[in-house]
Amino acid sequence: MHKKNANNVLTELISLLTTYLTELSSVQDAPDTQFAYGEKTAYAECLEFIASWQHAEENGLGFDVENRFPLT
Repeated sequence: MHKKNANNVLTELISLLTTYLTELSSVQDAPDTQFAYGEKTAYAECLEFIASWQHAEENGLGFDVENRFPLT
């Protein structure tokens, strides 16, 4: 496995989590989709945490996670 620096890892995480949340945005909240809701919540929390990184905005996280991916 090729080792990466923190900047590369965080940039890839931003892209990956954003992709996952975009794919899950079409899942409607219903009792049989609780697992998907849990996934959305976890991914959004991860992005919100990464947003505290000083270089987050310049690396693809220049948006409000809660507004772009609402959990309700």
